[in-house]
Amino acid sequence: MAIQNQGFRRDLNLSETEDDRTAFDNLAGAGTNLDIAVLRNNLRNTSSIPFYAVDSEGFFSSASKRIISLNSISTDGNIDAAGNKTTTISVAITEPFLIKFGDLVSISGVNDGGSDALNGFFTVEGASNDLKTFTFTKTGIAYTSTENQYQDTANIEFSIASNDIFSFTKDDVINVSTEVTFTSGGTSVTLSPNTNYYATDSDGLTKFKLSTTRSTAGSNVVVIPNNATANPNQFIFTRKDPVNQPQIINYIQPNIQDNRYQYLDGSSINAAVDTIQARVEISELSMSEKYRGDQDTNTNDSIKFEGSVVINDPRNYNQNSPNILNPNNVLENIRKSPGIYIGDVRAFSSDNNPWDKVGTALTTSAEEVSIGELSFLDGTNSIVIDGLASRDKDTLVIADDISDVNPTEVATSFTHKIPIKVLDANGNQETYSLLLSDA
Repeated sequence: MAIQNQGFRRDLNLSETEDDRTAFDNLAGAGTNLDIAVLRNNLRNTSSIPFYAVDSEGFFSSASKRIISLNSISTDGNIDAAGNKTTTISVAITEPFLIKFGDLVSISGVNDGGSDALNGFFTVEGASNDLKTFTFTKTGIAYTSTENQYQDTANIEFSIASNDIFSFTKDDVINVSTEVTFTSGGTSVTLSPNTNYYATDSDGLTKFKLSTTRSTAGSNVVVIPNNATANPNQFIFTRKDPVNQPQIINYIQPNIQDNRYQYLDGSSINAAVDTIQARVEISELSMSEKYRGDQDTNTNDSIKFEGSVVINDPRNYNQNSPNILNPNNVLENIRKSPGIYIGDVRAFSSDNNPWDKVGTALTTSAEEVSIGELSFLDGTNSIVIDGLASRDKDTLVIADDISDVNPTEVATSFTHKIPIKVLDANGNQETYSLLLSDA
């Protein structure tokens, strides 16, 4: 026992008393034993995520949904005293898969009379201990399936949605639940259970790689083949989450010496984490939609402009007309002059297809041809093409624009037509179709 008014001897390591709680309170102040009780066993904390896939760059990725082999589906409808309808949906899968409370899953392909309402996204509300049966609720309907109604699941797809809420970050200690081999193109790599791996090259959201050493010792990345298949393909990554002194200190509000600054802007830790997550997600979305120098940004999305399109010309190269219009230096112009090009032809004045006069013909090398408007509005033998920037004016004079149609020609011999406006000497304007042939 400790001697009264003497305290504890360092060399005895608190062995004077059998009541540890009293010892902690005597050393660090009343209530300390309660704080320690909350933190007890936190060195063994872990968190887990399931394996989704290996992407085209060899990352473990949860950016795309994971289809899970389905065994059966059953439903149990209920109508309460107030008339509210609910249906509890139970899904049984063939192999255990780590789906947790709150995860987003989907069902598609169910088309069986009134039960097509089972298709859609659902939030998991329950999971069996063996991770093979999961339940969720559909509101607004009360549908009870008959025995063996959904035993044939060949055309039904069950999947867990992509996950960017939880991932591993630099130097997190990771274990795999079982021995797993990744194979692609004759190359295979095996990860072993009870072996510590360390997260590396993580984006903090959906993808990461593993290393056999910490970054402080020089990462030794485990190279997984691109798009590799896993055997078994349903296993778990488990991260060690011990609570050590640095984690505790990070949650202690410091003594603020300078009142110009506030701890977490005066907000709670949860609010600060929510703000950080929102900023990360907005940044990720913005990066995915902007042009980048490190990734292919080809897209099939249509781009529509409302108003003018301004082309940046910082060296004022386009201010010198010969740089653009010199026909003897076309390739050099394309390499140097900024602008919009269709095929190998520059659209000088707008985003319409560029045309040029060669002899008595209008030509373009654009892959898809269009004319804004073709008009005969001066009562003379001339053609005006809106938006055409010729070297002189916007009028191309071509002799004998309009002539009688050869009686031997028939309309079926032409392949294209363009609406034109014709103005005679008296000012009368009519719209006709100009027949053209691609021959």
